[in-house]
Amino acid sequence: MELLSSEDFKNTKIEPEWTAMDYLLEVVRVEQEKMQEQIFMKEKKNGQLKRKRRIQEDSNKNKRPITSYPSKPLLPEGLKRHIVENMGGSNCVLVIQKQLFFSDVNPQASRLLIPFSQVESHEFLNESEVERLKKKEAIKACLVEPSMEETEINFKWWDMRKNSMYVITTSWNSIVKNNRLKVEDVVQLWSFRVNSTLYFALQKL
Repeated sequence: MELLSSEDFKNTKIEPEWTAMDYLLEVVRVEQEKMQEQIFMKEKKNGQLKRKRRIQEDSNKNKRPITSYPSKPLLPEGLKRHIVENMGGSNCVLVIQKQLFFSDVNPQASRLLIPFSQVESHEFLNESEVERLKKKEAIKACLVEPSMEETEINFKWWDMRKNSMYVITTSWNSIVKNNRLKVEDVVQLWSFRVNSTLYFALQKL
C-alpha cells in the first residue's frame, strides 16, 4: 500500500466546522478509495494477461473459437417481460457487461465496481441524479436479481485519481450469495424506470 500524498486529497472539500474526528474519517475514506483503485488496476491487468494467454492457447490448439458477444446486447425476453408486464417498467438501458473479478465477489469488499471506461451509456441517469452523485450522495435504488428477487441497494460515484466508477453497495454480499456469483462470471447490469424512479436489473450470462 502506497502512502497518501497531498494529490490524493485534491477532491476533498474541507468544511470549517470539521473536528479532528472528521479529518480522521476523511483520511480513512481516501485511503480506502486508493486501495480499491490499486486493487482494480491490478485485477484489470491480470484479467488482460489471462485473456491474452487464453486467446493464444486457443489459437495454438485450435480447440474452440474465441468467445465474442453481440455488439449491441439485447435485454433477455424473460427479464424484459418481468420488467414491463409485472413492474410497469420502461426505458431499459444497458449500463455495463463485465466479467467479475475477485474484488467483485469478495465478501470483505461487498461492492460491485462499474468503471466508467466500460460503461455502455451514462444516459440512464438524469441531471438531478448526476448532481447528487457528484456531491458524493448515494442514490437508493431497487435491483432485480437474476433470481428475480428485488433488493434495495446504494448506487454511488467514486473518483480515484485517473479513474472514475459507479459502485453498487449495500446488500451486494447477499446478491452474490443468493445467485451464486463467482469469479469470471459474465454479468449485465441494466437500468430502467418505474414511474420515473431508477431501478436496476442484474443478468447472469
